Amino acid sequence: MKNSDLLFNFFTIVLLSITNCQFQSAADVLDNNYLRIRNNLIEQDRNNFFGAAVQLSPNEEVVNQHLIKLKKSELDFFKSNSSFLPGKNFLLVKNYISQSKVFQFIQRIPKGASLHAHLLASVDPDYVINNLTYLPNVYGCWINSKFKLKIFPDPLQTYEDAKCSKWQRLSVYRNESNQKQMDFDVFLRNQITLNESAVVQDREVVWQKFKSIFECLYDLISYRPVFKQYVYRMLQELYDDHIFYTEIRGTFMPLYDSNNGTSEDPKIFLDTFLGVIEEFKATHPKFIGLKYIYNIYRGVQKETLRSILKQVVHYKKIYPNFIAGIDFVGQEDESQKLVTFHHELLEIMPKLKFYFHAGETNQYGGTDLNLFDAIMLNSSRIGHGFGLTKHRELMTIGKCRDIAVELCPISNQVLKLVDDPRNHPGVMLLSENYPVVIGNDDPAAWGATGVSYDWYVVFLSMTWPEHGLRVLKKLAENSIVYSAMNTEERDEALKIWERQWNDFIIDQLERVDKEHGEKQKINDGCAI
Repeated sequence: MKNSDLLFNFFTIVLLSITNCQFQSAADVLDNNYLRIRNNLIEQDRNNFFGAAVQLSPNEEVVNQHLIKLKKSELDFFKSNSSFLPGKNFLLVKNYISQSKVFQFIQRIPKGASLHAHLLASVDPDYVINNLTYLPNVYGCWINSKFKLKIFPDPLQTYEDAKCSKWQRLSVYRNESNQKQMDFDVFLRNQITLNESAVVQDREVVWQKFKSIFECLYDLISYRPVFKQYVYRMLQELYDDHIFYTEIRGTFMPLYDSNNGTSEDPKIFLDTFLGVIEEFKATHPKFIGLKYIYNIYRGVQKETLRSILKQVVHYKKIYPNFIAGIDFVGQEDESQKLVTFHHELLEIMPKLKFYFHAGETNQYGGTDLNLFDAIMLNSSRIGHGFGLTKHRELMTIGKCRDIAVELCPISNQVLKLVDDPRNHPGVMLLSENYPVVIGNDDPAAWGATGVSYDWYVVFLSMTWPEHGLRVLKKLAENSIVYSAMNTEERDEALKIWERQWNDFIIDQLERVDKEHGEKQKINDGCAI
């Protein structure tokens, strides 16, 4: 008997029993089939999940079983809901996650691409503090109750400008802090990251602090020599996390240096960026590239927007393989909606691709309506898409049109959209086999590097205990399939990734064999 026939009979008997007030006798009839029907339903649900259709080779299946064993062991360790590690705020448990065997497994995976990250929050804050802020000509100043960093040519002079009456060298700040038995670097870290106090603060307070991070770093990173060092480090951190391609969001920053002052020419910015990428490729042959998504502030005026779009189109023609498209950024709940700009965006659609943040909100029938505009405007992907599952018809359209959602679970938790990732709406997207990719959004703001932490949270919190390598393999493939690469680039990237994946599987088999051998020695020793 087919599953569908079995289910039909099941529900028919239940319905008749209720109608005839004979539920007990119906239960007796069903007793022999109940568990079989239940198991079939569960299996069907599990098989509809994201990645379930991925075929594994015999070697991959060995690795898969090893991974599932690690996963179930970790889940068993977190039997109490209160102790479930990914369920706690990331700001409190990052160091504990780093010790997880599942996390370490995920770190080793060739993850392909990172598709959702913002330039100014993509480098380890400890690296920024220990390297960039110790340059001799770094200055700091309090401006409108916010601490900002900037480079000046001569470290022996005092500077002032329209924003600050006295820029002071960080070496002076450090000396003053030492005299007061305070650690200035701890102070700096609190300026460029969200600390544990954010766990108990309201969303509005957290967002204000979050925005101040970018204001603190902007002028420092805009210094051309620092910018080059910063971008190189960003690529290195992704590479170390087994990412070979990335798409970064940002503006055309006006770079400055000690000789020529500040240049507003976007070409200087773009050429500098591309120069660093080529330098990185020369020593990291497995890295295949980066594309840039231009960010536009949601509070922009229409006249300014038209000017920006014209500029981006101009440079898209000059750098067709570097500039991927545009996005709008800023806190959605406090900004203008996409529909406000639909005339301008419809006009520019033939010339630029869109990668819109949309639905990064808890609202229903308000800010989340940006999702309708994102899909109507044919956004290539949707950033966050946190509110998408509230709109069933829209989710169906998005899936039919193959518009991937960029899931950023740690960002959503730290920035107060969801406390426990097990309640993240991404669970429903995965259960419906909706196309998703994993992003890290602004990892430096919460002290993370790479995308492995977000992969870990998704894997532990948003998948079945029995789901293993198939899910992770599908996530890696999707990161390439839904990238901004053209068809030729994508095909080549998939071939490169497949070779890396096969090498990874061989390495994992060796690890499994070694671990099994060590356990066998222990068991043999016990037997003796």
